[in-house]
Amino acid sequence: MTSTIINFMLDFFGFLNINKPADCTSHDVVAMLRKSLGIKKIGHSGTLDPFATGVLLIGIGNATRLFEYLPSDKVYLAEVTFGIGTDTDDITGKVIKKSEYIPSINEITEKLKHFIGKIKQKPPAFSAININGTRAYKLARENQLSTDDLKKREVEIYSITVGASQDRYLQLKIHCSSGTYIRSIARDLGNILNTCAMLSKLERIKIGNKLLIETSISPELINSSNISKHLILPQEILGLEKLSIDSEQIIEIVHGREIKISSSFMTSINKNLQILDNNDRLIGIGLLTENCMLKPKKILYA
Repeated sequence: MTSTIINFMLDFFGFLNINKPADCTSHDVVAMLRKSLGIKKIGHSGTLDPFATGVLLIGIGNATRLFEYLPSDKVYLAEVTFGIGTDTDDITGKVIKKSEYIPSINEITEKLKHFIGKIKQKPPAFSAININGTRAYKLARENQLSTDDLKKREVEIYSITVGASQDRYLQLKIHCSSGTYIRSIARDLGNILNTCAMLSKLERIKIGNKLLIETSISPELINSSNISKHLILPQEILGLEKLSIDSEQIIEIVHGREIKISSSFMTSINKNLQILDNNDRLIGIGLLTENCMLKPKKILYA
């Protein structure tokens, strides 16, 4: 019955775990895939700087509407170079500071304790944050950006592990919340150690628990003939409890009406749920309200 009422999804629907190459923007990757696949509705869930590499999650079709429900924590491998500071806080920028002082591993490890937990972090001047409707990097290029314009933002650093070091170079493994600027960590680490530092390499190796660098794929290898082999169903990675409903309930939800569900979901009151049909296809996202009423929030149809 529902098949005559519901137009179920676009031809391609899901996510791609892309390994972004260096020297291109995240938008460039989206444009490349849009061209090779002939699909207009494509987007990414979180920008990687042009010089950075690694996991870039791409949404295809209506999956682009689900970005807000994806796991937000990320893991990076970062190389910090001490003794050099740049205007971009990374290797692509203009050198504005130099220092002969290179801190020891013990000094670095001790100071890294200050970066763990919820911290206030000032974004880099050359970043995509909006300042009165204009991107910060555009203002910075025109020397119209004041340091007072860059307000500190709260982020959370779950862990930082010190890796290999050589001369002035140090590798860090950083597990952090969405919105964290690794460039800012490099810059601030240099400052707190009474020297200067910048980010010289960056690779995102993990998003959530299931999107890994080991299973990512180059965007150049994706085409309309093989995309179905690489698509990840949203219900495989969304961090939300699943609820299956029958055909009559689907009709109600699709028309924007709340439905009553089993009291076994009481522990999920005021939480979002994945709504699935009896074939485990994702219908959309719903909010479980008081009295076990499921309120539709986002329905995924073309």
